[in-house]
Amino acid sequence: MKKIILMAGILLCGIAQAQITVTGRNEQVIQNGYEYVTNTLTPQIYTELPLHVTNTSDATLNLKLKVLSMQNTTGSGDNIQFCFGGFCYFSFTTGGTVPNSPVSGLELAPGDSNGDQDHFYLGNAGTNPGEDVVVNLAFVQVDNTGAQIGEPLVTFTYRYSPTAGTTDFAALQNMGISIKNTVVTNQLEFSATQNVKLELINMAGQVVKTENIKEGSQSADLSGLSAAVYFARFTNEDNKSSQIRIVKN
Repeated sequence: MKKIILMAGILLCGIAQAQITVTGRNEQVIQNGYEYVTNTLTPQIYTELPLHVTNTSDATLNLKLKVLSMQNTTGSGDNIQFCFGGFCYFSFTTGGTVPNSPVSGLELAPGDSNGDQDHFYLGNAGTNPGEDVVVNLAFVQVDNTGAQIGEPLVTFTYRYSPTAGTTDFAALQNMGISIKNTVVTNQLEFSATQNVKLELINMAGQVVKTENIKEGSQSADLSGLSAAVYFARFTNEDNKSSQIRIVKN
């Protein structure tokens, strides 16, 4: 099955975030609670999470990228890229930060941004293959000795989930549904060989959009939905249903 990259975020605002803005893949705003999900380890540009940071405060900030915690990984192995401030490290530990030189981190004047090369990438399957690998990260402000000042400015997660987005394509195809894209900017595109009802369900289990779909090539307009992970559930006239996880950017 074609590999896909899932990108998802729960957007929660905090006062501290007003000091910086962070964007990732496709200029997606990274706020507290954002989660980037991929189901492939293939080294390619779309498996990296770009990290573009801008100082939106009126004072100079010294910043570092920090690993808050990690799950199902030792932080070492092939294809690890822990990059910020123009420096790339190829392993990480809980509590580890980058850059380490200078110790005061990356200095950004008001309005300034970091370089385009900064990113995070994890290219190995973890200590228990088949299970999710989770790395919780944060941008933190530091003083001239490298000591963290206050709480993290923005916290987010990089997750390798080998089963993400692979929910039973075969079951959908048996219903006559063929999905063309599971990462959606505005339109979810698919074809149907029968009339079905489409429901978009958020991660809290709430139905946020319903459409009655006619036979043929179709698209559902999701532009009014927030960036997040959803389930697209299709139900036919015989009341048989199947669903697949999608990501709205």
